[in-house]
Amino acid sequence: MKKIKFLLLLFTFSLVFISCREEEEKKETIEVEGVEVEEDANVEVSDDGQKIEIEDSEKEVKIKKDENGNIEKKKIEYKND
Repeated sequence: MKKIKFLLLLFTFSLVFISCREEEEKKETIEVEGVEVEEDANVEVSDDGQKIEIEDSEKEVKIKKDENGNIEKKKIEYKND
């Protein structure tokens, strides 16, 4: 009987520790021109709409489009911490 109580108590403690662990916060993201960036990313578009620059806390993305609106070039640079 003592073994069953001990195992039950051990099981309860393990559940408490598992449920109380800190989970990493996930940032809200959106997809812009096929690139996933944070929602609060800085997005700059040229007057003619052919150049797009996106910058968030992790990366800087530069996209160049042709006159038909198709992506001609996409450059992604990750920031080093």
